[in-house]
Amino acid sequence: MKIKSLYVLILALFMAGCGQSPKIVIPSYTAPKEVSKLSKIKTKDEFISKGAYLAVWINPDVLNADKTNPKLKDFFIQNIKAKITQTNFIALDPLGSDDGVALTVNILDYKFTKQKNSEKLFLEASFTLSRGADEFLVKTYKTKKIRSSKNPSMLPSEDHLASDAAKELVKYFISDISPLKTYQTREFKPLPDQLKFVLEYAKRKNYDGAIKAMRKYEVTHKDNVDKDFYYNLAILYEAKASQSEDLRELAFANRYYELSFQKGGYEDKTITKAKARFDNFYRLLKQVKQQEEENKALIEDRNSLTGSSDDEYE
Repeated sequence: MKIKSLYVLILALFMAGCGQSPKIVIPSYTAPKEVSKLSKIKTKDEFISKGAYLAVWINPDVLNADKTNPKLKDFFIQNIKAKITQTNFIALDPLGSDDGVALTVNILDYKFTKQKNSEKLFLEASFTLSRGADEFLVKTYKTKKIRSSKNPSMLPSEDHLASDAAKELVKYFISDISPLKTYQTREFKPLPDQLKFVLEYAKRKNYDGAIKAMRKYEVTHKDNVDKDFYYNLAILYEAKASQSEDLRELAFANRYYELSFQKGGYEDKTITKAKARFDNFYRLLKQVKQQEEENKALIEDRNSLTGSSDDEYE
């Protein structure tokens, strides 16, 4: 159901009505909010890596879970593992160490009430990052889930609501300390009549075909290419690169954004807004890839100690 909804959303955003220009939906990243705390998560260990890795050990004891809903323990742990390894910007340390970083979840409040045709669930929890006795980051979040139905049998179970609530709070926390995947839109500028079919290519995610056609036109119509042309080519490269997370392809996108600016694109709000979002994604992806490489040293070290595979950490 979620996949179908996403597909409908993408189609709706791609071809907007009411005279608006076509749009394309591409993967991107959100920036972590607690950037200043990342330096405290970094660990330097000359026996493991020449650089500094980012890793946390998840405390398996979710505080107060046994006093509220015992299943919340698994809901929190599973969702933390899923979210934190979405980009591998921060690695999971399955062993932990005295000088490593620990993540502890504490359930502060939990209420579930059910009536004939409705039910409510309230969840509040804190997430604490600590190194030894130093609790250098404590974040608290809360959420409320309300469901109603004329048919009581259609109401979700308490565990279902608790799982959704835990997932939501985990997302809040991980987005504070790590880049997370998201989606953004890019709006096409008018294309020459000979290139109208490029929109259909992009709609079907045939970015290679679209780029090839644009590049061919660039060669044969040098005097006709303008800021809009280079901008459209830039977002096609960006769309292709965002799927594969290929920094080389993003470098091409950056080049064509710059060419668009040279042709006057800096005066166009659509182009400058897209360029700003692109710059943010480009910067974040480079950081993610660099940190992921640093984290591999820890994963290899833990594998040698436990005999596990990389799948356990990704």
